[in-house]
Amino acid sequence: MGAPRNLFESRKRSVLRQLLGILAATGLAAFGYFVSFGDSETKVRAAAAPEGGVSSESVKQQPKADLGNIPVYFEENQGQFDKRVRYFARGTSGYDLFVTATDAVYVVHEKMPKEDVKAEADRLSGHPDLRTRSAQKRPSKATAVYMTLEGADPNAASSGSNMLDGRTNYFKGTEENWHTNIPNYQGLRTNNIYPGIDMVWHGKEKGGVQYDFVIEPNADPAQIEWKIEGARSFSITDEGDLLIHTDQGDISQERPFSYQDGADGQRQEIESRFVIDGGNRVRFDVGEYDRTRPLTIDPSVNLSNLAFSTLLGGSGSDQGNGIAVDGAGNVYITGQTNSPLFPKTPGTFDTGHNGLYDAFVTKLNAAGTGLIYSTFIGGSGADYGRGIAVDTSGNAYVTGVTTDDTTDYPTTPSAYDMTHNGGNDIFVTKLSSDGSALVYSTFLGGSGAEQGKSIVVDASGVAYVTGETLDHTTDYPTTTGAFDTTPNGNFDVFVTKLNAAGSALAYSTFLGGSNYDYGYGIAVDTSGSTYVTGYTVSADYPTTGGAYDMGHNGASDVFVTKLNAAGSALAYSTFLGGSASDYGNGIAVDASGNAYVTGETFDDTTNYPTTGGAFDTSHNGGSDVFVTKLHALGTALIYSTFLGGSNIDRGNGIAVDASGSAYVTGNTFDTLTDYPTTVGAYNVSPNGSYDAFVTKLNPIGNALTYSTFLGGNDADFGYGIAIDASGNTYVTGIAHDNTATDYPTTPDAFQTQNNGGDDAFVSKLGDYSISGRTVNTIGDPLVSMAIGLSGDGDGFVLTDQEGYFAFTDTVANGTYLTAALHDGFNFNPSNYEINTLNRNKRVTFIGRLVGAGPTVAFADLGGGVTSTAGNIGLPFTTLRLIDVYGNIRTTTTDSNGNYRFDEVRTGAAYVVTASREGFDITPGAAHINFFDEDLNLNFTARPSSPRPVRDFDGDGKTDLAVFRPSSGVWYILDSQTNAVRAVQFGVNGDIPLAEDYDGDGRTDLAVYRPSNSVWYRLNSSDGAFTAMSFGLSGDIPVPADYDGDRHTDIAVYRPSTGVWHMLGSQNGYSAVQWGIATDRPVPADFDSDGKADITVYRDGTWYRLNSSDYSMSVSQFGTADDRPLAADLDGDGRSDTAVFRPSTGVWYWMDTIDSEFHAMQFGISTDTPVPADYNGDGRMEQAVFRSGTWYIPYPNGTLNVGQFGTNADLPVNSIR
Repeated sequence: MGAPRNLFESRKRSVLRQLLGILAATGLAAFGYFVSFGDSETKVRAAAAPEGGVSSESVKQQPKADLGNIPVYFEENQGQFDKRVRYFARGTSGYDLFVTATDAVYVVHEKMPKEDVKAEADRLSGHPDLRTRSAQKRPSKATAVYMTLEGADPNAASSGSNMLDGRTNYFKGTEENWHTNIPNYQGLRTNNIYPGIDMVWHGKEKGGVQYDFVIEPNADPAQIEWKIEGARSFSITDEGDLLIHTDQGDISQERPFSYQDGADGQRQEIESRFVIDGGNRVRFDVGEYDRTRPLTIDPSVNLSNLAFSTLLGGSGSDQGNGIAVDGAGNVYITGQTNSPLFPKTPGTFDTGHNGLYDAFVTKLNAAGTGLIYSTFIGGSGADYGRGIAVDTSGNAYVTGVTTDDTTDYPTTPSAYDMTHNGGNDIFVTKLSSDGSALVYSTFLGGSGAEQGKSIVVDASGVAYVTGETLDHTTDYPTTTGAFDTTPNGNFDVFVTKLNAAGSALAYSTFLGGSNYDYGYGIAVDTSGSTYVTGYTVSADYPTTGGAYDMGHNGASDVFVTKLNAAGSALAYSTFLGGSASDYGNGIAVDASGNAYVTGETFDDTTNYPTTGGAFDTSHNGGSDVFVTKLHALGTALIYSTFLGGSNIDRGNGIAVDASGSAYVTGNTFDTLTDYPTTVGAYNVSPNGSYDAFVTKLNPIGNALTYSTFLGGNDADFGYGIAIDASGNTYVTGIAHDNTATDYPTTPDAFQTQNNGGDDAFVSKLGDYSISGRTVNTIGDPLVSMAIGLSGDGDGFVLTDQEGYFAFTDTVANGTYLTAALHDGFNFNPSNYEINTLNRNKRVTFIGRLVGAGPTVAFADLGGGVTSTAGNIGLPFTTLRLIDVYGNIRTTTTDSNGNYRFDEVRTGAAYVVTASREGFDITPGAAHINFFDEDLNLNFTARPSSPRPVRDFDGDGKTDLAVFRPSSGVWYILDSQTNAVRAVQFGVNGDIPLAEDYDGDGRTDLAVYRPSNSVWYRLNSSDGAFTAMSFGLSGDIPVPADYDGDRHTDIAVYRPSTGVWHMLGSQNGYSAVQWGIATDRPVPADFDSDGKADITVYRDGTWYRLNSSDYSMSVSQFGTADDRPLAADLDGDGRSDTAVFRPSTGVWYWMDTIDSEFHAMQFGISTDTPVPADYNGDGRMEQAVFRSGTWYIPYPNGTLNVGQFGTNADLPVNSIR
């Protein structure tokens, strides 16, 4: 190219040193975070050109870093770098990339060193609890590799594509040297870098960069030639991948995939490969193709047989310990990290690393491709997340251990224990479903050392925790009436049950003998009985008569203990073990109450108990995994088997499905390859020193359904396991593969490359999936494209914000066809045919904008939405019409509940949905397979929120109920059976506040005692009693569902300050100033978002703070003497503005939805209004209570009059 080109090349190393100097000395401020890429000791070896070009070294002996998983964002150079640099991409896998006009400079950072694998194995196998290591600090090193496109045009124009919201800021030195608000892009394109050839870089948010060359018709791909400098050597593998060898590891570029769009609209692969030419030059050898059409050269990524698998970590040490999965397939992981750059998401509870180690909680989407949220939790000491559970609302419950005796581990107001007690304390933290806030967070502990090891949550959102405590001072908290309130010696197991708000202990007990006892696993059944396992050295560990094994067997034994629902007694307790050391690490329970236990046994004398016909009744050597199924009465073994090879094998976690199949994970140190695997499993050969394993036993324990290794060339340990309703298996643990970087991951997984040190991993084994992506011709994602699936299963999805889609509910060996559709686009290929689905299938659709489609015919589609509350049309309902192209039309029902879509294209398929806050609408989605003429499509809506007040029997109707102050007795007339119940619960002066606090759909007995500001509650779900102080003298109790989780929350209004104090069952404590001393609080859901709005009534004026958008509403309705009511009188799912006027006995109300005014004379001056839904039609009746008689008018004109109570009784339905 002449002198300018040579001048640039002669100064390249000088430029590179400038770039690296910036990296070494500058803190980069991106997206609000400062990130340091080194320090003053960072050095880069200025390597000469490699000798001989092709290396004879074995490729597999080199640590590998996949070039397809390095920078994420392309940052435009606006003076922060040398002027020759056009864009910079920050590395996510130890790499950085600088792009100039014709060059790509890769800066490869050194991976952190690790301990000797054998020493680590010895240490970990010596004690089950030694599972963490400290990271070592040392100066980092880097190697630079620069790749030059020989003969390319240095003046070719480059531009970023798909600008991102984030900006980068550099604040170095004085203000005139700052560089701020620098844009970032997801991709980069250089046009005509060679004549007729464009180069496209793709920066993927989920990790990875790759380049494509787009060759226009009649252009010559032979022009493309890379010159590589700065590497020791490079080579091409047998698979066709290009490996660039550096001192810090290998850069890998996979075999190119080249293709054209064929004349028939199908994508046609063109043969292509890398060729090393001239020592340090690489070019592409492309086979025959049609030169009249464009050609794309795209290095591709091969598929894996895992459903998904991702790493999770930063540059330090990261470990996954616990895992859970929700009903949507989202995955929750907890563990510990000392990496400040551990992946986190904006808007979560804590995005900044706090101390030596922090616990982390990460929620992955169901495809494993991205984070829904990820947050740190910790203080300035060391905090470790050990166990995690998730409830039906997506709230995560985490337990572990904190050494934060500086008391700065985060707790919440009104939590059970907000003060660190000394030594190590347990923490129990409930995180909101979006990860943005703590619902509650509390310590558990005494002045000794405690650890929380495992946690489980029941259907009511109540958490149960186990672990061990060293409390000779007897101050670990226990509860009166619990099984054992006195510590027994050295370490004791504990079992603690918190109430749903995390504000009190439901029960707490010790379990142990006079020696050492450790709790590792806990499970709960539907009755609230808990099952605990661990190991004990105590010969006097408590057992029960008739249990399977009441005698300690030697060294340490496994124990399995079942506590009754109240925590007051043992249902059974037994040892499990032989004459050597046995450790129980995990436990699960099935629907019949049978317990499944796994762990590790060193009983090579083969006397760990097994059962005849079990899969393996002989110990294999070293230590073996055991899987034991215990009868529901604890009296016998249903089956018991070993799992293992001739070396060290340990079971760490277990789960059980509805059929009784057990799933186990752990680790095996079986270099002799004799840990049992099954034919056709994902990986039947061990990979390194230690491998994780996943093994599934059939329900009778005599055979393996499948068994596989999981691992790379180093040491990998599986610690936590979970399953979903379909039997898909989710595993987490730690991958020590920081030199080999080959722990198996899947394409498009969130993190496919080790980030340094040790990383956590999350792997899903299960059904084959059909997934992929839609992109445009330059690789940018196409959003909301319609993807259809047909064949042995059908489905319809829209691509997400990055163009991804997935079908996971598939049939193995099934036949499928999947296609992409959208108005104005042609896709290549137009469809994929899958004749036999025998592995995960990943496809890519490339969409090209082509303009409007052909002329078609049209027809009208309409109908109505009818509410079951009064059998009337439901206005303001949103209807969505979705076609197979992903286009959406929206309309709203009129005042009569009717809707219509005019001029809908015929000859196509559609989906119609209807939705409105506060209603359950059926069908949820109406499918029209072929629309060819005018069509009426109707929907039915039933009010879904709020639930009927004072429904004690759960039948959807309000029950008559009174509270008798003189005796503290409740009298309840069940609407379902007409039976009368009498329950003594309260004293004279208590305020009855019957609400559904536990969220089971039935009203709980509860009172508020003004004399001591204590709330007393008796749960209908499990009969548990709780007492909690919340409030001050003079407060007005105002219980309601403020956080929308269908659990009533405890709350008070303080007239002296006008402040509302609320303890949300989901969002924890909050306080809002809204009102003055003389106001009357009227909390109710006026805006139909499922949450109570903070509302006060002041001399005829309503002041409302809407929970949906925090807007303020003020309306004049009523007089100073009227009684304000929270009542949905029109059945639209919203509370209406309503008053009862004692002077006239008239009810006045205004419909919230349309402001229509109503008046009804029903009652006299001495009546107490008791509006409620007595007949279950979704609409409240204007009922009154008069001296023990109830008067209830129904919409059909009938009047129900009944005597239930006395003149002195308080009608429960009148108290809000």
